[in-house]
Amino acid sequence: MKNFFKQTIMMSFVGCFMISCNDSRFAELNTSKDLVTAPTLDYVIPTVELTLLERSYYTHYTALGRLSQQIHTPSTNDYKSPSTETGYLFDNLYPNTIKNATDIVLRTSNNPELVNYWATAVILKAYAISRVTDAYGDVPYSEAGLGYDQQIFSPKYDTQEEIYTKLCENIAGAIAKFDATKKVIPTTSDIVYKGNIDKWKRFGNSLILRYAMRMAKANPAKAQAFAQKALQDGLMQNNSDSFVVYYLPNTYYATTANGNAAAIKYDYKLTDVFVNLLKDSNDPRLSVYAMLPNGNTAPEVQKGYKLFESDNTPKPTVSTTNHSTYGRYDSPYVHISYAETRFLLAEAALRGWISGSAESYFRDGVKANLQLQAIYGPKGVIDPAKIDSFTASLPFNASNFNEAFKAIHIQMWIMLYYNWNEAFANWRRTNVPNFGDAVNNNIARRLVYPQSEWNTNTDNVRAAANNMGGDHAMTKVWWDK
Repeated sequence: MKNFFKQTIMMSFVGCFMISCNDSRFAELNTSKDLVTAPTLDYVIPTVELTLLERSYYTHYTALGRLSQQIHTPSTNDYKSPSTETGYLFDNLYPNTIKNATDIVLRTSNNPELVNYWATAVILKAYAISRVTDAYGDVPYSEAGLGYDQQIFSPKYDTQEEIYTKLCENIAGAIAKFDATKKVIPTTSDIVYKGNIDKWKRFGNSLILRYAMRMAKANPAKAQAFAQKALQDGLMQNNSDSFVVYYLPNTYYATTANGNAAAIKYDYKLTDVFVNLLKDSNDPRLSVYAMLPNGNTAPEVQKGYKLFESDNTPKPTVSTTNHSTYGRYDSPYVHISYAETRFLLAEAALRGWISGSAESYFRDGVKANLQLQAIYGPKGVIDPAKIDSFTASLPFNASNFNEAFKAIHIQMWIMLYYNWNEAFANWRRTNVPNFGDAVNNNIARRLVYPQSEWNTNTDNVRAAANNMGGDHAMTKVWWDK
């Protein structure tokens, strides 16, 4: 037995010696054939587009959907302490979506032939960061996603004021760099715009308009300048420009990762204020949005849970999301639409920041959103005559700022059904609709930082919390004035 071990040790030593004499052979034998050190860009681009929502949907419906006051459960939750529900958005976008977008930016930044990949990734990263900062406040941006390339594993937090300036400037810089004479992302890789550079530019400018209007109270001068530039450089022109991610049926992203249908699975119901608002105005979207659990989509029978109150109403009598439209697992997700740009232009015109009719922009937005419902399938198609009739029926008086502002943002709130990141953010910025002091003064104004950050990036998250006035759910973010 001793001789066996001696022989084994000797053979191992000889083998190691022989390999060490040939460095290339040693490297070859010790390099995994399956290891991917430089992922194919054409595979990473669609991954980033798909994962803008993936897994963060837990936060999307359990927290942001309820904080937007559009869906509810019989129990209440004020989200005033860290939890898995409030942390998924942060914990999944950074190590997945933002990391991958950053990787594309770094790998293409010095290659003029890949400038369109670079510009696309810059815009996608900025958009992903905006989802996080709107929910939490100060978050990492300038050092985000640099763990692999620069070994920055504890990124500093940028202030939200700094982030919003960078969002607009970085997107504008990316738009200016697009070049149709260079390599264009293949249509099979860009699942949203199929490599159409003009649509990417309009998407970028529409994001700048969104961020500009978000700053309307916090920094009006800068907001006006960015809004004017976005309009001048070219916004979305019709519904086909909307940034919509479609999911293929019976795939991972259309089942496990798509949060559109998750709210149904866990018995989330529509709120009474949401249902009643649509019923009272004869809004034809109600049948697209809602149904009773037995499948009845007739507007007159729809009913919601009381807003943020314990409600023992029998579940079979309360509206849930329409399973044939928004509630399908492969239902598309609208990140930003042409309709939104028209509503935001209506507000900008109302403020006197741009020329044009605020009323015309407003009615364009209403009509566009009703038409966009067709992306949810046959049950989402609204008769054109009903679209025209409803659009014309809505009152709008541009001479009364407060009433016109309210009209715009009520329609924004309705339009943002299922885009709860944006619905919650826009409600905080505008306080429209007004849900009464009991809700307005007590509902959380942000999500608290996830426990994972306190565990692993303690100094930076503590500094951010101190800068904002504490890591509390009632602490307002910078633009929430």
